[in-house]
Amino acid sequence: MPSIKKAVSWLKNLFSPAEPFADGNTFFVWEPCSKSHAEVVPGYAKYLADLGYRVSVVVHPDRLKEGVFCRCAGDNFILNKISRARAKKYFSKKGLGKARGILVTTVGKLSNGADYSAAFDFFKNKTPEQKVLFVEHEIKPAVDAGTWDENFITLRRLDYKGARSVVVNPHYFGEVKITPKNEGKTKFAVVGALQSKRRDCSIILDAFEKLAESGVSDFELAAIGKGGLNIPQKLKPYVKMKGSLSFRDMYRELEEADFILTSYEPDFAPHLRYITTGTSGTFQLAYGFAKPVVIHKKFAAINCFNEENSVLYGENSEYAEALKRCVEMPTNDYAKMQNALKKCAEDIYAQSLKNLKNLIEKRA
Repeated sequence: MPSIKKAVSWLKNLFSPAEPFADGNTFFVWEPCSKSHAEVVPGYAKYLADLGYRVSVVVHPDRLKEGVFCRCAGDNFILNKISRARAKKYFSKKGLGKARGILVTTVGKLSNGADYSAAFDFFKNKTPEQKVLFVEHEIKPAVDAGTWDENFITLRRLDYKGARSVVVNPHYFGEVKITPKNEGKTKFAVVGALQSKRRDCSIILDAFEKLAESGVSDFELAAIGKGGLNIPQKLKPYVKMKGSLSFRDMYRELEEADFILTSYEPDFAPHLRYITTGTSGTFQLAYGFAKPVVIHKKFAAINCFNEENSVLYGENSEYAEALKRCVEMPTNDYAKMQNALKKCAEDIYAQSLKNLKNLIEKRA
């Protein structure tokens, strides 16, 4: 494919996506969800750009305003400021024009639950040569209903009733700083909704209490996400409640952090999706910013975490000790762990790029 000049184009107040070039070398990337999942869009756009395509991104204007592409100044993306309703109207009426295809990053917003017929019908006017690719973030309903399509994209390999997919993991966020371990205070971050179905924050707070009681005080926790925590009085000097942040501010917080915390319970059914039918945005951030995670052993391997690139624990009672290991970790050991995680992310990227290329070239 011809080389492409690196540039980001902003199309102000646009009411329809940029018309593809006549050579058919454009791919649309559309996130139809107006509130969630926008963090995956730069990663999918990057894969397509690396395959030689001009990428026309359709995402809610609010997510662009929050800076989801603020680190992508050197990339070949056209960023369309267009509402979900207008995008749906455009694609349903005009189709894909002369584009090579479209990658929809949340198919669930175009389908009726596990019935994907509406999503496919949405692009019924495409030509046989044009590709329509769907990303599914939760496979359980479709697998249980028998409607799952193994040509759908998932963010990682699945472990549910033998279901297969095309794994393309989006962990590119643009030009980010890969920072070494902080000298002085060790900085932890927990990212995402502070809700029990996402994580058990009491495990984290209990562990930090034990850490403080043992005399360890050179640490800080940034809690990023909606919801609240009941912070014990003795921990208030250590915990910074950041609330819901823009992508721009979240990127900065992650660059300043040393470790990302998780607290999944192996015996709590809602958490099992992180090793069976779905995944967590926390993992993408860990890969993209090269931040080792603190994670239960049961949730580690399938998500490519191990003792070399992250800090693992086996029981909730071991969490405080895991945090202590983080605080006391020498900078050279941290650098080795970070390099191992970077290598893991590079391997995931290379395989994902290959998988996407094969999917695009696959005959119907």
